[in-house]
Amino acid sequence: MNKLPLLALIISLSVSAAPNSIIAIVNDHLITQDALSGQDLVKNKLDAVNQQIDILLQMDKVAQLGVKPKQTAINNMLKQVAKQNALTLEQLQKRPEFGDIMDSIQQKLSLNGLKELISSKAKFSISQAEIDQALANNPPGSDQLEVQIRIAQIAISSIDQTDSLLQSQDDLIQALLIDLSTQIQQGKSFTALAKLHSQDPSYKDGGESGWLVQERLPKDFIQVVKSLELQELSKPFKVGGGWRLVKVIDKRQIDRHLKTVKAALMRQKKGLYFRNWTKKLRKDAYIEIFDHKL
Repeated sequence: MNKLPLLALIISLSVSAAPNSIIAIVNDHLITQDALSGQDLVKNKLDAVNQQIDILLQMDKVAQLGVKPKQTAINNMLKQVAKQNALTLEQLQKRPEFGDIMDSIQQKLSLNGLKELISSKAKFSISQAEIDQALANNPPGSDQLEVQIRIAQIAISSIDQTDSLLQSQDDLIQALLIDLSTQIQQGKSFTALAKLHSQDPSYKDGGESGWLVQERLPKDFIQVVKSLELQELSKPFKVGGGWRLVKVIDKRQIDRHLKTVKAALMRQKKGLYFRNWTKKLRKDAYIEIFDHKL
């Protein structure tokens, strides 16, 4: 069975379109009965027409503001469509409806990009009263605390063996990290040694990380950092393809439920702001709907 989704498309119509098929005019665009053929018309036809009007007005703004979806985002959505229909990307590209799918994906991503761009121009704040009300309506469950840590590390995955051919890479790296640990305990700067020796990209910041969710770290890494006090230096340990010397420089607990509630409130505010912005687009546009044809 063909499961490819019918995606809503904007259809550009020429002036030669049959007069009886035109159901709305939006600035210099025409909306015809054909434009609604891919939509679920169980709902009110007028709602479907108004949705098309909003899309046309927003796509005009997309063109004016130069909003363009990233190719990586397009590729990811194509992969999702292919996976949902048990197809490879190559098989999807050979389907006759691929052009329509591609147009719809680009439109959807462009509209999302427009929403983000417009919403980013407004400043939103969430009051404590709004948070309290949201929490009252959606109380937290159990185990909602998330432990986050910031670490500093010296990470080494390879070392020059020219002068020590009888020793393994692991032995040489471990010996170097033990030496560095001794220097740090004797007062040498961890930051300076990380900048000099660490092979992780964090070396630029003296080995320091941003906030990390502790439970998302590799299992061996978690075991080490859980055993450390703040600023305590670990022993050299191996994780993945390299060795590390680590210390925990800060730790905090985040209420995941509270974070989720705040994010939902922010989405609501952005959504309302964008809907009001879209209403203003309609006020500034020429719109004529031929109700008798619906």
